[in-house]
Order: sequence, then structure tokens, then C-alpha cells
Amino acid sequence: MKWLWGLLITTVLFAQTPEETAQKVYLANINTLLIFTSESGLSSGFYRFTNAQFKMQTYTLPFTHHFDSVAEDVNWFINGGVGYSITRLDTQTTQKSATGDIELTHDNKLQTYTAGIGGGLRYQSESGIDFLGSFGMIYSRVGTSVRPKDDIGGAIEDFFDRNYNHNISYKLLVSAEYEKTIHDYRLYTKAAFKSYETKADFSLDVLSGFKTQSDVSSVALGIETPALLSYEQNYMSLETYLKVNYLHGDIQDVVRLNRYMNLGAVAYWYTPNTPSWARRFYAEVSTVRAEGLEGYNFGIGFSMEY
Repeated sequence: MKWLWGLLITTVLFAQTPEETAQKVYLANINTLLIFTSESGLSSGFYRFTNAQFKMQTYTLPFTHHFDSVAEDVNWFINGGVGYSITRLDTQTTQKSATGDIELTHDNKLQTYTAGIGGGLRYQSESGIDFLGSFGMIYSRVGTSVRPKDDIGGAIEDFFDRNYNHNISYKLLVSAEYEKTIHDYRLYTKAAFKSYETKADFSLDVLSGFKTQSDVSSVALGIETPALLSYEQNYMSLETYLKVNYLHGDIQDVVRLNRYMNLGAVAYWYTPNTPSWARRFYAEVSTVRAEGLEGYNFGIGFSMEY
């Protein structure tokens, strides 16, 4: 497998064979869908990886639910969600051969569906720091949609074994968050580490049982205002945050960057009484920036009362 990774790292996209090109886009699709998604409500995002020359659209619906405390300052929670993404090459790809040029066009795309579930523990320390740890599994199903100018479509379709490939990813999450209220402003800082190990069953013998592992560590700073607008007992507040993310593992070779930044804003509408199951509703927008990456996210959702 070492020779395969060396080929991915040292060979530019337009010099790869159709199978290698398909593999590269495939790995990018799974890893970025798992890592470049929101941890809150219904969200969509668009990313352009200029160094790696591909672009991605994502649509996700994550969820988290905390149960009543099982001991003082300790409670169980479950998390998970569903997602969908489309990945396309950003440029044309031409491969020289004895019979002529083979071209991978803009219309060729990978479509990925994911669904995951997990759970863990939250500990609220006396110092005001919340510690969370969880483990989960994510199932993904990848299909191709190809409209080629020649027979490269057959190579890609064979690569994914009848147009679909099934994968299992294991996600480990560890995080710590501290918040403090000063003059009715809520200030917080959060550090998190997530590790994803994905196992795929490719149709090519040399890639049978192929496995990738990618990690992301992040540090976030944010501030939320006191009530700016109220109606009866409901009220609105605004939040802004800055988040820096560091990538580790195989994903660095795919997206060709090792860190990126999120700058976002959130509008909250708190509902203390009605409905009883929701603490607040919100709309969120953020930009994603790095050398070799540009994009944005937009999300809506609610925080459950617990």
C-alpha cells in the first residue's frame, strides 16, 4: 500500500490513470463529507478545494440528545445524523493512450449517502468545564453518475462495483468546553478532537479492504449577546465565533491542506415555555477559508431542552 500512497501524493491529477483519478475523488468525497459538516442543525455547504482541484456540495442533518443525569454532573447522550454530498472534479482530466485521449468531464460526479449513530458521556466539572466523549459508527453508500465522451465511464463504474460501494466509518470524539458570563454576555472556548477510520470494500483486488484514517482537532472562541429583541417570554440573541481546524492523517494527501478556519454568526430565538421540547431555535451562516480552500455553510435547527 505504500507505493499507492506515494503515487497519490507525487502524481498530479491530470497525469493519473482513470482508476487512480476515481480513487482520489472517492477518498476526498468520504473524508470531506465526514469532516467538513456542521455539528448542529439542518445545514448545507459548498467547498472548492483549489489545490486538489475538486468541489463538493454537502447537505447534513446531525442531532444530539442529552438524557437525565445518571449521577451528579454526569449524563449520557446520543448523537448521529444523516448526510448527502456531491463531488465533482474542478478541471478536465486527460489521459494519453495508444487509441487517443481519454477525458474525464465536469459531468462525472460521485454521490454519497451517510447515516450514523453513536453515544457517550458528558461530565460537568465544578470548574465550569464540560467534558464530552463519544464513539459512533457511520455507514456510507457511494454511487457514480457518469456521462463521458468515451469509455472511461466503464473504468470508473467497474471500480465501484456496479455503481455502488459500501463503507463503514468509526468516529471517536473527545471535547472540552468552558463558558463564562460577563455583563450578560456569554463567552466560551472549546477544544475538540475527532478521529475517523473508514473501511471500504473496493472491486479492485489491489484495493480490497482499503482503509483510511483521518483526524481533525479544533479550537473555537465565541461570544453570545444578551437578549436583543423580546416578545412575551421569548427573546433573540446573536453569537459570533472563530474556529480553527487542524487536519491529520490521510485526508491531508487528498485535500492538500492541513488546516482551515471557520468564521460564523448565529441568530438564536429562545423559547423557554413553548414548545416544551425545544430550548431555542437558530439560523447559522459561516465561511470556510484556507490556502487551497474556500466555501460556506448555512444551517437551521433547534436545541433540545434537557
